[in-house]
Amino acid sequence: MLAEKKSFMREPAVTIILDMVDKVHINVLLTGILEAPLLKDWLQKVPESGNPDALLLALKLHDKLPLEMRNLCKMLSHACNPSDLFTPEHMLLLVPALKETSFCHPRVHSVWQVLVDILFADLAVVNEDATSSHSSKKTKKSKKRNSPEKNLARRLSSFWEVVVEGSLLSSSHDRKHLAIDIFLMLLQRIPASCVQIVVSYKFVHCLLDILSAKDSHLYKSAQHCLQETVNWCENDDERRAAVVIALQQSSNGKFDNISRTRTIRKLVSKFVTKAGCLLFGQKLTGLFLEGTPTQLNESSLDKSLTEEEVEMLSVGVTSVGEDIENLSEEAKDSDDVLRSWIVDSLYNLSKNTALDPAAKFPLQKEILKFLTVQGLFTASLGIEVTSFELLEKLKWPKKPASARVRRLCIEHMQHLLVDAQNFMISHKHTELNESMQHEVSPLESNDLGAYMMCFLGTLQNIPSVFLFWPLSKDDEDTFNKLHSAEAQLFRAACKGESNLSKVQAMRFLLIQLLLEIPLRPGEICETAAELLICCNKAFGNVIELVESSDDENETPALIDVLVDALLSLLPHSPAPVRAAVEQVFKCFCDSITESGLMNMLRIVKKDLKPARHKPAVVEDSDEEDPIDIEESGSDDEVEESENDENTDDILEQDSKAKTSLTVDKKIRKETGDSGGAEDSESDFDDDAMFRMDAHLVQMLKEKKNAGGSDTAQTQLKNFKLRVLSLLEWYLQRNSSKPLVLTVYSYLLQAFVNSSSIEGNEQFADRLGVIIQRKICKAKEYPKGPEVDLSLLQDLFEKVLKLASRSKAKKVQSLSQICAFWLLKVIHGNSNETELKKVSEVFLKSLEDFFVNKKCRLKGGFLKEVFRRHPWVGILSFGMLIEKCRNARSEFLQFEALFLMDTLVRPWLGKSTEVPSDKDSSHHLQFLKVHLPSLSELVQHFLQKPAKKASHRSEARQFCMRILKALSLLKLERSFAKLLKHSSCESQLGDLFRPYKNLVELS
Repeated sequence: MLAEKKSFMREPAVTIILDMVDKVHINVLLTGILEAPLLKDWLQKVPESGNPDALLLALKLHDKLPLEMRNLCKMLSHACNPSDLFTPEHMLLLVPALKETSFCHPRVHSVWQVLVDILFADLAVVNEDATSSHSSKKTKKSKKRNSPEKNLARRLSSFWEVVVEGSLLSSSHDRKHLAIDIFLMLLQRIPASCVQIVVSYKFVHCLLDILSAKDSHLYKSAQHCLQETVNWCENDDERRAAVVIALQQSSNGKFDNISRTRTIRKLVSKFVTKAGCLLFGQKLTGLFLEGTPTQLNESSLDKSLTEEEVEMLSVGVTSVGEDIENLSEEAKDSDDVLRSWIVDSLYNLSKNTALDPAAKFPLQKEILKFLTVQGLFTASLGIEVTSFELLEKLKWPKKPASARVRRLCIEHMQHLLVDAQNFMISHKHTELNESMQHEVSPLESNDLGAYMMCFLGTLQNIPSVFLFWPLSKDDEDTFNKLHSAEAQLFRAACKGESNLSKVQAMRFLLIQLLLEIPLRPGEICETAAELLICCNKAFGNVIELVESSDDENETPALIDVLVDALLSLLPHSPAPVRAAVEQVFKCFCDSITESGLMNMLRIVKKDLKPARHKPAVVEDSDEEDPIDIEESGSDDEVEESENDENTDDILEQDSKAKTSLTVDKKIRKETGDSGGAEDSESDFDDDAMFRMDAHLVQMLKEKKNAGGSDTAQTQLKNFKLRVLSLLEWYLQRNSSKPLVLTVYSYLLQAFVNSSSIEGNEQFADRLGVIIQRKICKAKEYPKGPEVDLSLLQDLFEKVLKLASRSKAKKVQSLSQICAFWLLKVIHGNSNETELKKVSEVFLKSLEDFFVNKKCRLKGGFLKEVFRRHPWVGILSFGMLIEKCRNARSEFLQFEALFLMDTLVRPWLGKSTEVPSDKDSSHHLQFLKVHLPSLSELVQHFLQKPAKKASHRSEARQFCMRILKALSLLKLERSFAKLLKHSSCESQLGDLFRPYKNLVELS
């Protein structure tokens, strides 16, 4: 009666009845409770009535009901036993009742828990048997478990598709919330093999719709569901792999992007064990071959996609964007995005730093095999081919992968080989070193590059497998030659060649070029031929190639050919090829010639967009003069440049007007219109308008081609940066060679030029770092008889002028650092006569500092030169004394004083005793020469004190240091004879008393 009056009391009433049933005797149940009229009415309700409480009562009492009452129970009329509940037909009958359970939101109705218990009843029994059984019976028990899991998957699939997806997800917010709650109930009990059933396409899209908008009504519920799913699978590799695959398969590989979370990235990062990575890799490859559910029922337009790609590739169109331009974008997204994510994930697995090398190598081999099969090859007969040599089956997806995905596979193969090469270079590949002691098969070696090439050759020998990428005759010939050369180099490495590092570097470069041939048809042949010639010359005893019959006298040096070939690969090659080029250059750079080095330096110095004001050359020189000096422009030049800009704008407007008139005239000429009347100028027929559009399109194309200098400039800048990387390695290995001076001069000129061009800041900074760190701050510097001293003197003179005239602070700072380095090189390679010539060069710049207002040298730089290289300032001592008295300003007078003080201060030392080494005699002779001028200078400072107090203090301190130096060198009497002014005693105090008597005696 209570349940009949209030609907919300039905479930508590049913719960009370069920509690009573569990406690009373069977006779009481049959004669008392089950005979109640209202109870019979509930059990006989039709499914369409939508009474979940009647369904709950029927499910719980079904086993205890007499046969007659079971037959009258319409809720379970089609279910002879509980296992028959979950047929699609019966689930459809229960949908009305189950949908009505949403009235108790946010609580979940008890009928759902009962259904879940019945659903997992068989699996729970099997799990109990498995835990209680002995370990020796694992095999038998595993076979028994397979059948309940299959039955569970069948029942769960029916329940999920009919009830959850068919009724709850497509209904109200409350029922969607109920679907999420049911998912969480099931998640705690399902095995990993059933994850894909509940993490279905419709359920994932429901979550994505909610998570994509934070203001959604169910946003917190979806967040909680996702977090619980992550917690459930976070510490189990099998669960985690199943969840990631299901989420990405249902979202076409875009779950994180659409949900605005990092769920997939976080879960994938948890695969840190060998078993987990291999399991996840197998799941990914299976998903790649299986595809998404939407890919299995695609239209004929999707099927024509591959045919169009093959046709376009056959005519040489290899751009990823061009092969699918006019086809279905939706089909491309549902296919390519997911497969691209799979390929990216496989490559990221191979880079897992948590795995030790022994565990990582088998994983890398499996990934490399998959990328090779899917990226390079296709099967002519079906989608599965058995290789008896490899003892495994090769599979391809039912819908062939697009050119974009295949290109991505090849690119990741290249990156994977770069990682393997870097690992070999790091001296941690102990297994490889052991395998190199004797000849082994590439398939058995621990060399990933050799394994890939052998695997590739095996696939080529299978009749029903062929390359997906159509190759021309030249490309195919180059492909085979590179394959053969790599195999011979690998055998040479196994025999223990002395130059093993060179062999290995060249091997990996040849492999990278082989993989580039399908991606860049017709572009690799020439460079590959040059590299094979270099292999013949460098490893002639192992490379068996037919050489051309050219005149040996005219052939260039091996290293020059190699450098040219490497440079030709830098502009347009991807990062893996450039990395292989760099490794080859590192191995051969010690023997590079001046010719090869000059080719590299010309590239660095080259520029397509010169500075607006071309730097003026200091003096006449030939074309190869490496350093030009930037002169400061005057105001007139600035005004002239502004006028030039205005003139350029006017000319551009005139050219546009002339162009439009030209087009108008061409159209009128074609239409036969004289254009005399004004009406005819404005009225065109349709044909004339179409012709005008064609002319305008042609003009725009020409303008685009003409305006491509920015793109060309960017490409050149990238090319120059890549060449700089090679030069940086050369400087690191050969900092003591005389050729470093040539490199320095070109790099400094390129730095000056790029500093004056807008947009070249990155290149200029890179140049500055290399010059400063790899040249000026290197442990060694150029020395030996081959160092050209006249070139050093010329470079020093130019860098001083650059420091004194450049407006750019970066150029000023770097030129000063370069001046210090050049002085160190000069001092280490010159005798006294040559040092005197350099001092004279510096003296000119010092004179310019005091005389020329445009000079931008700083006193701090000059003092640092005197401190580091006192021999430079000896020649300028007399001039400094003169500038202390008659420089054009008090500031410059005391700058000269500071420079003199920098020279004199080291002579005093820390001891008050007279030094007895040969330096003291040199100082004695030096001060004797300048003794008269020093006495005049001391009297000048004492007689005419400076205006600033700080200057007066500095002058007094300088005079006291001069007197102290003279006393240490026993020159008091000679100096006293020259002092004639009485102010010395008042200014110098006690320090002057020893000189007072000497002055009176004189």
